[in-house]
Amino acid sequence: MSNSIEEISYEHIPLEQRNGTAKELFFTWFAASTVSTTLVTGSLAIVLGLNFWWSLVAILLGHAIGAAIMALHSATGPKAGLPQVVQSRAQFGYFGAILPMLIILIMYLGYGATNTVLVGQGMQETLGLNMNVTVIVSLIPMVLLAIFGQGLLQKSMKIYTIGFTVVFIILSIMILANVSMDLLNAGNFSFSQFLLMTSICVTWQITYGPYVSDHSRFIHPSQSKKVFTYSYLGSFASSVWLMVLGAAIATMVVNGNVMAQIKDMGSLGFIIALLLSLGVLVINSLNIYGAGIIILSIASNFLTFKTSARLRTITSIAIGVIIALIATWSSSNFMANFQLYLGFILFFIIPWSMITLTDFYILKRVHYPPDEFNKKDGIFGKINIPTMIIYLLTIFIQIPFINTELYVGPIAKMLDGLDIAWIVGGAVSFLLYISFAKLTAPAKLSVDVYATSNVPENN
Repeated sequence: MSNSIEEISYEHIPLEQRNGTAKELFFTWFAASTVSTTLVTGSLAIVLGLNFWWSLVAILLGHAIGAAIMALHSATGPKAGLPQVVQSRAQFGYFGAILPMLIILIMYLGYGATNTVLVGQGMQETLGLNMNVTVIVSLIPMVLLAIFGQGLLQKSMKIYTIGFTVVFIILSIMILANVSMDLLNAGNFSFSQFLLMTSICVTWQITYGPYVSDHSRFIHPSQSKKVFTYSYLGSFASSVWLMVLGAAIATMVVNGNVMAQIKDMGSLGFIIALLLSLGVLVINSLNIYGAGIIILSIASNFLTFKTSARLRTITSIAIGVIIALIATWSSSNFMANFQLYLGFILFFIIPWSMITLTDFYILKRVHYPPDEFNKKDGIFGKINIPTMIIYLLTIFIQIPFINTELYVGPIAKMLDGLDIAWIVGGAVSFLLYISFAKLTAPAKLSVDVYATSNVPENN
């Protein structure tokens, strides 16, 4: 891949241009979680009141489930050659897909702002720099990486993974030297809090679902099984490792400020805290890159254009400005905003994920003519009314089961605060979608545009 500015966003990648390899996705998704945000998320288990050992079980369970869903999304990229958000036109319709696109765009901007806040906090903790100024300056390299796109991103992720693996090995040794068994045993077990932490980890992985095809679409369909494996291993390994470290660090502090605790572990801790903050500069480019694809995808619903380097540059800069505004606004109450944000994303992403994966893997609606994804009056229709009803109905059905600071549903109250909205959402969206598909079959059939002889599955 070239280091020149990428000139593609929502468009289909032809087979002859699929020069990526499945192995590079291990580095992409391992690197994606090796940031301070993951440590902070792991610390939430202790903040919620669990002891370290129950936190460990919740983290392992949540990521084992969530990474499988994330990797299934990743494996759709080589088959379709399209970003996941554009693939959603097959389920939601040409204009109907705008709704999940907007929700996913909010997710990108939220994670982008969250990571940027952590850069600012890290620089403030280590070097005493003004947080808002740091937030604005830090977005410059993030935006530049997103502008250049896939080629430079993949190279950066590989270098980042190698370098920061060493950093986290050192951090792991430091934590083992400082934490005590009494601290690890402190805390209680609450099933509702255990399930909440498990849900947070599931959410962490599923929120990568809209990202993954952005990068796996550059890989040949014959590597789709390998794409699943490498995506799963990379994301699971780094997410579990860092969240467990975050939980361990949180047992040493009162206010959950894991970055401050790392900095206080001597001069080496100071350097690690500084590196962790700077590392987000690379990883956050994924959020800007993905947000750019969504914005241009939505624009393509109404305007006919071909993506250019100039267009991607303008779009990426605009996204950087928006993230800067959100980050400076939310930084004063970061932890509370972060927990609310995670709950919001889970509420809307689960039904979307279940519908798209059910359509792709169970109903086997896999191969469509690529041009159909850009046709207002194509085979997907303008709005797939049944899918939209199922999606919105599932969101509505989840409301009585949710437990957040803003609202606690009546069923959640009956269950002593237990939040099972994401489980209900997943089950309901699956059952409704597959039931309707079976009742109306074969009204909507997939067209196999890749002959088996042309796409050998030599995995």
